[in-house]
Amino acid sequence: MPGQRFQSQPTAAPDRPADTSTPPDQPAAVSVQRYRSHSPLLGVILGVVVVVFLAGVVVVSNRLLNNPSAGSSSTPALPVCPTPSPGWQAIPYESGSATGCWAASEGQWDGDIVTIATTVTPDQGSLNVTFFALDNATMNNQYSPDGGTMMDVSLQPGQSSSGTLIFEIPRGDFTLYMAKDPSSATDAPIQAMVITG
Repeated sequence: MPGQRFQSQPTAAPDRPADTSTPPDQPAAVSVQRYRSHSPLLGVILGVVVVVFLAGVVVVSNRLLNNPSAGSSSTPALPVCPTPSPGWQAIPYESGSATGCWAASEGQWDGDIVTIATTVTPDQGSLNVTFFALDNATMNNQYSPDGGTMMDVSLQPGQSSSGTLIFEIPRGDFTLYMAKDPSSATDAPIQAMVITG
């Protein structure tokens, strides 16, 4: 019969996918792509960011070192005071545009009366000053000078003023202040130094 020969021939089995399973005693193959890391790329990006940041810091630092006034205000520079004589101390002062050096001797005591020699040398700007003292033991009592030639001083640039200050104060260490004259409660002292009792 027609078509019978096809029936007598065994039909081919449909194609089945190949068995890719591994025997239980062999480990499965690991794909390299599965564990590929992006950390080298992140490391390169982080390295570039760090280099750019450090270059910016170096550039800004060099500009500030070459031009120190760029990062500061327009306040005048304090003068360098000469080394004082033995028994004296000297410090620079600044009040607005007025600058200079202030020097004072150690105190000469007679009971509770102390005499201090002092010199103020203005570098620039004019200024009227006065002096007062605070007892370091209490820091409560303010003492005005009881005498001397430097109780109130008018300072002009290039004109040094020298004289004495006399205080009646309990003997001991005290802080001598130079302040504006006339001063107000809001005026802070210009400069201060400790006189040993």
